[in-house]
Amino acid sequence: MEKKRIHLSYPGSKGWLIFWLIVLFPVALVLLFTLAEFEMDGKTYRIQYNGSRGWLAFWWVCLFPVGVLLFFLNGFELITGTTAQSS
Repeated sequence: MEKKRIHLSYPGSKGWLIFWLIVLFPVALVLLFTLAEFEMDGKTYRIQYNGSRGWLAFWWVCLFPVGVLLFFLNGFELITGTTAQSS
């Protein structure tokens, strides 16, 4: 059985992420969906949202379908790169 290891990181404020995880979970998901990095199989992937993250979080909480529409209409970038292999 082959195991895959994925390293997830959030380059934004960890304090705000923890605060929103405790207070209002959907806002924390929006933060993760709009600015996250993860490493898998020697490649780094970065997800970056092109619109306003504040408005997206507002609509995600107030009216979920509008938030989903904003996410896909404004678009996001998936940036890939290779990671240096340590020996």
